[in-house]
Amino acid sequence: MKTVSRAFVVVLCVFLLSALLMAAKVVDVTGVEVEVVAKPKRIVALVPSDAEMLFDLGFGENVVGVNDWAEYPQEVKDIEKIGGSPLNIEKILSLNPDFILGNYGLAPNEIEQLRKLGLVVLAINPTDLDSTLEAYLLVGRALGTEENAQSIVEELRERQRNLQVLARKPKVFVEIWNDPLMTAGKGTLWDDVITKAGGINVGASALGAFPVFNEEDLIAQNPDLIILTNFNLEEAMQRPVYASFRDRLLEINPSLYTFPTKRLWDGLEELNEALFNLQ
Repeated sequence: MKTVSRAFVVVLCVFLLSALLMAAKVVDVTGVEVEVVAKPKRIVALVPSDAEMLFDLGFGENVVGVNDWAEYPQEVKDIEKIGGSPLNIEKILSLNPDFILGNYGLAPNEIEQLRKLGLVVLAINPTDLDSTLEAYLLVGRALGTEENAQSIVEELRERQRNLQVLARKPKVFVEIWNDPLMTAGKGTLWDDVITKAGGINVGASALGAFPVFNEEDLIAQNPDLIILTNFNLEEAMQRPVYASFRDRLLEINPSLYTFPTKRLWDGLEELNEALFNLQ
């Protein structure tokens, strides 16, 4: 009997020690202290990039709910959907999550609503390359996988340090939409990627995050590179505004530039290479 009791005590101590080691308190981007007392088993990711980040950190198997628009990695297509915009709060509650990751810049109202319902919600708000790295570290600390997060961040920083140095800074215009002509302005992910790749974002001269851009102004700016984000190279080649720029059009995969995750560095390297080839 004593042997059984002693074994029970040992198991209990191991369990408690594991729980204590896992328990984490972090302050998220909204200033809220978030406590995670055990490794989450049922995680909901409010926006597509949240889900991707969780998979990067090794928590993919624990994700039980993702945004309707989530497409990467492939596994998210088989996970329960929680709505797009707006999110379905009732659906989220039905999944009984013990941890929710949310981008506050994209889902502020839903995050506050879920918090009022007593759920554990960690808010992140990656708006550029640097804050994306910070988001990985914050989520890593909260989920008890800080070492893994540090490894990811160091790898991405090393890739950034290894970008090719440009002799001059080419002017880059990003076409977000064609009718009306829209671009990416100052403070967007696109703006930061262009700058860190060694270029100058033509759209930064306009007001707003995604402003309508005057065609005459675009011609006057004489960009060195025009990036197409809608797989519309053939259509763009026929437009009068690009008559003088047809050899400067570059069609890219927009998912490498629009989600604040590891893949953003794939886009950064791709753009840096394209700009280097213009030298």
